[in-house]
Amino acid sequence: MNRLILRADMILQGKELAPVEKGALVVENGRICDIFPQHVLDGHPIEDARELCFPGQTLMPGMIECHNHLCIDATLPDHLELLEWSSECQLTILALKGLEEDLLSGVTTARCMGDKYYIDVAMKKMIQEKKIKGPRLLAAGIGMKGSHGAGYIGSPHCGAEEIRDTCRKNMKKGVDLLKLFVTPGVPDPNSSFVPSFLSPEEIAMAVSEGARLGIPVAAHCIGGQGLKDCIEGGVQVIEHMYMATEQDVELLAASNCVVDLTSGIFLDPSREAFLSPSNARKVRLNRPRVRENVARILKAGLPFVLGTDAYHGYLYREVEYAVELGADTVTALQGVTSHAADICGLGHKLGSLAPGLAADIIAVKGNPLEQVSCLSQVGFVMKDGTICKQ
Repeated sequence: MNRLILRADMILQGKELAPVEKGALVVENGRICDIFPQHVLDGHPIEDARELCFPGQTLMPGMIECHNHLCIDATLPDHLELLEWSSECQLTILALKGLEEDLLSGVTTARCMGDKYYIDVAMKKMIQEKKIKGPRLLAAGIGMKGSHGAGYIGSPHCGAEEIRDTCRKNMKKGVDLLKLFVTPGVPDPNSSFVPSFLSPEEIAMAVSEGARLGIPVAAHCIGGQGLKDCIEGGVQVIEHMYMATEQDVELLAASNCVVDLTSGIFLDPSREAFLSPSNARKVRLNRPRVRENVARILKAGLPFVLGTDAYHGYLYREVEYAVELGADTVTALQGVTSHAADICGLGHKLGSLAPGLAADIIAVKGNPLEQVSCLSQVGFVMKDGTICKQ
């Protein structure tokens, strides 16, 4: 029996997450067939179908994690430094753990923003082949930073030709996007200056190479000159933007860029315990201005999506921070559902509950339109019509 009927107190339908009270949803062969009020079924049962009921719960699209790293587990002490010496085998084990945590938390699609050893590309293929379980993945392969750049996840590059070479190697491996690391991740608490480690020519080279195969470019960028260079160079998605000034917001508003917010890195105090003492101190000192800067982005109404930056299983907190800092609830939820799917280039396939789309469905206790913290209580996960958690 391939036909399944899901009944719930509420269903969030379509890209706008329109509420359907006392709704029913029909799934067949991995796709959503129909959505209608439950009373339609009264006296007219659908033949050859079984039913699942979710009293007191809401059915909504599976969440999309827009900024993930499979090689990082942000619940491990000094997890950033671990990248410097961990082997491919060790990082693969971390990846498998994170994939399971994400899927069971309601994440059915994840956008991987650079991993070592092409682990994201390998995991993507293994998930597609049903050899392992996890969200469907969009892979960026090897991230590109300047040879004098910050962090451990990106690979050092010097000059546009080196960027070109890695872009082509990434695309030959089958990546879905290209990732640049333009600025530091944690700003100097005592300065408003934001260093930029890639030249305009290097940024433009990545965009040009990606465009040849229809591959978008995303940039780790918290603001400053790097943001101007990214916008002028044609980068599509700006990751983080912790140092967004009024001028930065004006530049973004006049561009076609989307911002991928990862506010929890600074705003979630539970993450401090897993940072080195020096990084934890910088996070605490930067927290007030990051809160102010992210609120500035949201107040301006800039298009945004949401990600955790490898805090596997905690995407719901990013939605909470977006609402707390000024986003309306529906827009915040779209940042992990329909809008996120559009940014991933998948809006015609998933990200909404609508006939013809993939049956990526989660059930949360309560009504997320009234209280987004409901997203922390996911009791049911379906991906492509297959039940992953019940």
